[in-house]
Amino acid sequence: MTKKKIVLTGGPSGGKTTALSILKETFGNQIALVQEAATLIYSGGFPRTDNSPVHIEHAQRIIFYTVHQLEHLAEVTSDAKLIVCDRGSIDGAVYWPKGPEDFFAAMGSTLEAELARYDGVIHLSPPPEKDYYQATNVRTETMEQAFEIDDKILKIWEKHPNRLVIPRSKHYFEKAEIIKNFVEQLLH
Repeated sequence: MTKKKIVLTGGPSGGKTTALSILKETFGNQIALVQEAATLIYSGGFPRTDNSPVHIEHAQRIIFYTVHQLEHLAEVTSDAKLIVCDRGSIDGAVYWPKGPEDFFAAMGSTLEAELARYDGVIHLSPPPEKDYYQATNVRTETMEQAFEIDDKILKIWEKHPNRLVIPRSKHYFEKAEIIKNFVEQLLH
């Protein structure tokens, strides 16, 4: 059985983690979830006190390779029809100090090769109002920085042929319904 793989991406606090929970509850064993590598790495103790270019480059290399390994592990160990990834291998390019082209060269890949890894992309933008933006111990961005990151992520994924963009909205239930319909189509 050929498995499909999609990525949930977007700016900080866009609802990716909540979407993963809703998808798992809705589709059960038909899908396998891949956790966000950055959260695993930073919550596991990787230092995040230095925003120097060398520190960012080391972190993004670790995240990139961890994403690849987590996705591969899900592909070979799961019986699910669909692998759903919390962020993808491309996201790190927007944080890379020397720009996306240098990022892919440093990773020994290309944007096109990384886009081809995914059958679909769901982009969730952060909420438009400060009351709905949630800071966490892993997320360090202000709401304005989250919007800037979201715009960069929108741009880097724009060439994917099967991309669903869900704009900034505080009404998460509407987002959830759109996401479930997109996944339903991929499963059938």
